[in-house]
Amino acid sequence: MSKEWYSNWECDDEIICPYCGKKYEPIYEETYIGGEGVDCYKEGEQGEFICDECGKKFRLSAEMKWEYTTETIDGEMTEEEYDDMDNFLG
Repeated sequence: MSKEWYSNWECDDEIICPYCGKKYEPIYEETYIGGEGVDCYKEGEQGEFICDECGKKFRLSAEMKWEYTTETIDGEMTEEEYDDMDNFLG
C-alpha cells in the first residue's frame, strides 16, 4: 500500500472527516470547516476543506437526500499515519 494511494470515504447525514472522524453537524448557513462556510443546500461537489481537528484537506460533496460524502486527497496522509495503517492492515 502506498500513502499516495491511500483512500477513504465517509457517507452520512453528518459531515465526517475521512482521516480523523471529526463530525460536523450540517446547520446549513452556520456550518464551518477550517474557517470556511459550507453551503449545505448545494447538491454535488462542495470543494476541498481543511479539518479543524487534524488539519488535513478533504473533498466534500452532498446529495439532495441530505447525505454528505467526504473523501481523502492523495498525499495528505503523514508517514506515521501510513505506517499505522499499513501495520493495521498487515
